[in-house]
Amino acid sequence: MRTIRISRLLPALFVLMVVLGVLQGAIAFRSLSTITDQFERIGDERMPQLRMILQINHDFAELQSSYSDHMLTRTPDELTAIEATITERADALARQFDSYAATIADDREAASVVGTIKEIFAAYLAESEKLKQASAMAAKGVAAEIFHGAMKQEADRIKTALASLIASNERTTASGLEAALAEQALAYQLTIASLLLSVGLATAAIFIVNRRVVRPLNGISGAMKQLADGNIGQDIPYSERRDEIGEMAAAVAVFRDNAGERMRLERQAASDRALAEGERMAHEAERNRESARVQAAMASLAHALESLASGDMTCTIETPFEGDLDRLRQDFNISVARLREALCEVGDNARTIDASARQIREAADALARRTEHQAASVEETAAALEQVTTTVKDSTRRAEEAGALVARTRDGAERSGDIVRRAISAMQQIERSSGEIGNIIGVIDDIAFQTNLLALNAGVEAARAGEAGKGFAVVAQEVRELAQRSATAAREIKALITASSGQVQNGVALVDQTGQALETIVEEVQEINGHVEAIVVAAREQASGLSEINTAVASIDQGTQQNAAMVEETTAASHGMADDVQALNTLIARFNVGVANGDAARAPSHQAMPVAETVPAAVTTAKAGSTARPLAGTVTQLPRKSGGQWNVKAASATSRAVTSPANLLKQKLLGALGARAEASKDADWEEF
Repeated sequence: MRTIRISRLLPALFVLMVVLGVLQGAIAFRSLSTITDQFERIGDERMPQLRMILQINHDFAELQSSYSDHMLTRTPDELTAIEATITERADALARQFDSYAATIADDREAASVVGTIKEIFAAYLAESEKLKQASAMAAKGVAAEIFHGAMKQEADRIKTALASLIASNERTTASGLEAALAEQALAYQLTIASLLLSVGLATAAIFIVNRRVVRPLNGISGAMKQLADGNIGQDIPYSERRDEIGEMAAAVAVFRDNAGERMRLERQAASDRALAEGERMAHEAERNRESARVQAAMASLAHALESLASGDMTCTIETPFEGDLDRLRQDFNISVARLREALCEVGDNARTIDASARQIREAADALARRTEHQAASVEETAAALEQVTTTVKDSTRRAEEAGALVARTRDGAERSGDIVRRAISAMQQIERSSGEIGNIIGVIDDIAFQTNLLALNAGVEAARAGEAGKGFAVVAQEVRELAQRSATAAREIKALITASSGQVQNGVALVDQTGQALETIVEEVQEINGHVEAIVVAAREQASGLSEINTAVASIDQGTQQNAAMVEETTAASHGMADDVQALNTLIARFNVGVANGDAARAPSHQAMPVAETVPAAVTTAKAGSTARPLAGTVTQLPRKSGGQWNVKAASATSRAVTSPANLLKQKLLGALGARAEASKDADWEEF
């Protein structure tokens, strides 16, 4: 690790961060795609199919009720109206069968069941034609036998097939929910793993940058300050390293060695002056000449050292010294040239590090913005799932209301059965009363017969009496005619009562058949109630599953926001490193190394390459007035290093809301469940 150069280490850390961001985006995209597919199938296929099956079941029950009404009709107008109703309901059922078959074209098993239902329904309609003919000819017994015989068998087969379709739909829906739950569990585990990996990578990156770059730069900066203050006895730290930091430390060590050489030369010059003073008396002329030569050399050297101390690395001694002193001038010029080259190399390395730090900073900023957008997308998905859960709960409530309505219908049918039984009892009493009246009419007929005989005998006796009995004969004749009329009226009344008794017996039979039909309706309504209760239980289980998925998506949303906060902290650390490199450049700029200050004023030789496409600063939300909540720990102020620690300030700025594919999922689900989804249009959406 110590032999790796910083120019390679920092890009490697940047590549790891980019790979981690791409991995997180891929995980989120895969999870959202799978969950979206499952709920699209539930919303677009399963729920409409279930509603169609329930509607077919309800309409078929209505058709059966219409056939029952057909058997109870009395007048031709009622018969025409009920036949029109039967035709309309039969055609509607046929259309519903075709519509349902179109929705299950890919399901061979369900399509086979629908084909069987159509064949059974055709047979049912064929039997119903026989019922209508018998009912129209007032053959109510035959019609009732058809209704409770062949038609009931076909109806039971249709209901059994519809129940199998409902069970198949429930199994398919349950398998889809299980797949969504499995995908949710996998996404949760992968998110936790990526979060732990992100935390570990960020911690390692901060530790490596602090240990490999920040701490050595602080040590070298302190050594350079002490060296500038005149302390040349200390060791230059990190000079044994083989990377850019080691090269910088080696350059500072050269500067320290040159400063020591300068002090040695000053001491040597003082010694030479003392020696010259000792020999001054003996060699006055030589001393004056040597003194002048040394003074000239010292003046040039002092001026050059003064320029060097002020930071001018371009100063050289151009005037040659006399004798051996010229070697001193050459050594000084060589030392200054080497020091100037070292400082230039340090400046180039600092600019290279600065460019790399800017690349990391820009990449971290882009990653933070994208992570923020990803959090907004997950939040949109959570909102869509919440709406789907609410819709399923509403469907459950409506199914429960349908169950209550079926129960009330069953109670009404049972009450109708009681009324029919009371009507049968009343008709039986009428039949008994008619029998008693017939008996009384028979007595009256006997009395009329006896009266006729008495009148006939009276007429015979009056004829025997002659003229004296004529008046009595007239009276007897009138009594006889009156008795005959009474007998005739009694016979007519008896005939009417006999006919009425037969009609009452027919009415009793019809009412009995009506009671049996009502009992059959009650049984079928009870069966429908059982199906509705099963649907209610299935809808409750679906609502429970959607609630669990909603909770899982909320957990993913929280983890994504925490990850965004961690990325912002990493961004803050890169900003701090860039500030330290800028401070190092400022310190190096104090030295004048020539050629426009060693190209220090020019742009860095290694320009920062754009590392990621910038995410738009603002995006249009999917709904007017909708805003996303701010990310936890969003960094809005660049960090500054104080006391060896990075100070990251978090602000509560509102995060930009974005439109995500979750809006499309929400609209499809709401549309499938009968709700009105608001139209939305993405303004600027970028995929990860």
